Amino acid sequence: MDKSSLRQEYISKRKALEAIDLAQKMAAVSANVRKYLKDKEFNILHTFLPQRNSREVDTWPIIDMVRREYPSVSIASPYIIPGTREMEHYLISAETPLIENQWKILEPDPLTSQKVDPETIDAIFVPLLAFDLKGYRVGYGGGYYDRFLKKCRPDAIKIGLSFFDPVEKIKDKDQYDVPLDICIAPTKIHLF
Repeated sequence: MDKSSLRQEYISKRKALEAIDLAQKMAAVSANVRKYLKDKEFNILHTFLPQRNSREVDTWPIIDMVRREYPSVSIASPYIIPGTREMEHYLISAETPLIENQWKILEPDPLTSQKVDPETIDAIFVPLLAFDLKGYRVGYGGGYYDRFLKKCRPDAIKIGLSFFDPVEKIKDKDQYDVPLDICIAPTKIHLF
């Protein structure tokens, strides 16, 4: 399938999830994230913050788990530069002031937060709607993460978080698409 069809299909699949199914899938993704992170050493872990009412993977329980179990790991998240398709990245703590952007996503306040260079990030949790067996993903269509991931070190680990298993192939991927290294789903940790 092509990206546009997959985008529509997986937005519909998310909307169709009953509350109990959504909670079970979230718990399973979180458990697999915990399993993956065991014995890993990261200094800076970057994560998206969930869009309100989108039914995407809620990264807040994962952030809380990292803060509790890996207190030496710093967590960063993106800030979308208004009027562009570019992001800046800032460290977040429990005390970091967050502001909601036009897409109903909380972001660190760039006026009060510590900026992070993409080259210093060790691993990135990447938002997605669908992914294929080779690690290519379908996002929301803005290209923000593909631009960002190209600025990261080649050895930075790109980790997708998904409620669903992969599709066989995304037909219309292009030279701008950056594949994931791993995708964590409820049933499995997919390695590419």
